[in-house]
Amino acid sequence: MEFHIDRNVFLEGVQKTLGIVERKSIVPILNNILIRTEEGRIKIVATNREIGLISRYDAQINIPGDITISALKLFEMIKETQDDTLQFIKNEQHQVTMKSGRAIYRISGLPADLYPQVLEVDEIPLYKVSGADLANLVRKTSFAASTDEMRANLTGVFFETEASGEDGPPRMKMVATDGHRLSSALGPVGSAGGLVLEKGIVVPRKGMEEIRKIAEAEEAVWIGVDHGMFVMKTDNLTIKVSLIDADYPDYRRVIPKNKGVLAIFSRDVLLHALRRMGVVSNENYNDVVIELSDGRMALSSNNPDVGEANDEIAVSYNGGDLTNTYNVRYVIEAIKAVDEEEVSFEINEGMKPGVIMGVGNDDYLSIVMPLKLKE
Repeated sequence: MEFHIDRNVFLEGVQKTLGIVERKSIVPILNNILIRTEEGRIKIVATNREIGLISRYDAQINIPGDITISALKLFEMIKETQDDTLQFIKNEQHQVTMKSGRAIYRISGLPADLYPQVLEVDEIPLYKVSGADLANLVRKTSFAASTDEMRANLTGVFFETEASGEDGPPRMKMVATDGHRLSSALGPVGSAGGLVLEKGIVVPRKGMEEIRKIAEAEEAVWIGVDHGMFVMKTDNLTIKVSLIDADYPDYRRVIPKNKGVLAIFSRDVLLHALRRMGVVSNENYNDVVIELSDGRMALSSNNPDVGEANDEIAVSYNGGDLTNTYNVRYVIEAIKAVDEEEVSFEINEGMKPGVIMGVGNDDYLSIVMPLKLKE
């Protein structure tokens, strides 16, 4: 096996696999990627059994063949090379030699026939959507998904389509929640490109993050669902993610029907203030106390193990004195997902949820449950 390939193309191709391969898997070959030559190009395959990626890149093929090799080590080697072109050679003992100018790397691989099979996706309906729209929905929601494997249905992002008005073109919609917070985002009218998901699907958070990283670099992508898999294709790449086979809770019941008091503030000003509160937080103490009075918001965080932080910012608010407590990281992540310069925070008394939105945009909202004050 021998081929020559553009260094930057190879680097990008291998880098796309790093979030998928298992770096410390008990199955060693899952640390690897499969590289196989085709006519005038190479195919790179990566999988962790939940996510599968197949990509193709132009190359000069001198001797056909295939090999599996550590994705991380190969990436590190390519990254440190400087020549524009790399020479990749595999011998009969499955040892790879990679040459770049005077630099020579040698690394052992494993036979390709040991690698798990990742099937090509053919003849399933795919729908063209904006890469930016798809990536934006993931960015605005996936952070709120649960990491608790005991609640498998909450560890993914719920993906559905929603009609815009009566029989209007469908919009993509994503929702994520961990039971303590919820984030919901709608794409533009017609953003689903004809895809209809009447019941919705639950896509694992890690898979959605890999989809986001690829989609945000593409003007358009093609998406579809088939046999328990969510599929996304670009011109040279296919990624497949196994769906979570579990019912998603009725998230609409969580959205408050009764309005609380509304505070409007500068997104960046409050983010900086909250980050100052976060400096004294840790796993055991992550509270931020928010006190509202006419025209001002006072923030305080007191961690017996670290110290205390206090700050005050100007806000548009005239609803009288009100105090509540939230997880500072949850509030920061919800506000970071807002694109507008001004943010509204609908705060309720007691244990009723707070609602965060961008001013003038109803397509995104984040709900954060208050915390009980520690005794």
